[in-house]
Amino acid sequence: MIVKPHPTALAAAFPDRLATPAVLRAARLLPAQLRLAVLATGLAALFLPTLGLAQAASGASQPPAAAGAPQTPPRDFAAERKAISDSRAWTTYRYGQAEHDCYNKFFVTHCIDKAKDAQRAELQVLRKRELEVGDAERAFKAAERDRQQAIQRAQYEAEQPSRDANERASRESYERKQQEQKLRDAQHEADAPQRAANAQAYDKKQADFDARVKAAQEQGAQQAKQRQENVKAYEQKQRDAEQRQKDVDERRAKAKEQQGQASAPRPFGF
Repeated sequence: MIVKPHPTALAAAFPDRLATPAVLRAARLLPAQLRLAVLATGLAALFLPTLGLAQAASGASQPPAAAGAPQTPPRDFAAERKAISDSRAWTTYRYGQAEHDCYNKFFVTHCIDKAKDAQRAELQVLRKRELEVGDAERAFKAAERDRQQAIQRAQYEAEQPSRDANERASRESYERKQQEQKLRDAQHEADAPQRAANAQAYDKKQADFDARVKAAQEQGAQQAKQRQENVKAYEQKQRDAEQRQKDVDERRAKAKEQQGQASAPRPFGF
């Protein structure tokens, strides 16, 4: 099956290189797969703007988002970049296939040059499309940034009266607290003589307490010394009593011994 690319599709796909009759005749000499790819690229180039307008119209028909929420892009830039990347990969693949087929022909160099020209033309179109997508995305981001800044400025200006009221309330509260502090300072200075008298009375009470503690300590030391002396005297009395009891026991034993000797019988009467 021989597929001939439509001139309109070729012109839409490659406006700079494939619009002349000579280039159209050269395109008819390309392999069937390459002509199909060129036709598909041209149709995609024709329908992509229509799809973009449809997306923009559907986005316009949707209800507006919240004021502070980021807006949805009118186009799917990521999908368009992926489509461009896929088209570039497909172009590279088709060039490799065409180059492989050229080695089966007589004019190999001429065939490869034509395949390179076709690839270069397609890559140029894809590059222009990529630049256009990048410009559109940057423009959308810049507009969105300006919109957010405008919303922030409007919000800041709307909140200005509230900030002024808060500032006045803070200033009044600060002044009131300063006056209260001055009153407390004056009261503190007025109470200074009473505090001095209280401190003096406290010092006197503390001195009296220290004197009583010292006297109690001295009295306790004297009592402890007296108790030690009493213990020593008691021990001495105990020793004296034991000695007297010992002396009494010795005298009794001696007297008993003498009495026993006197009552014993004498054989000779004397």
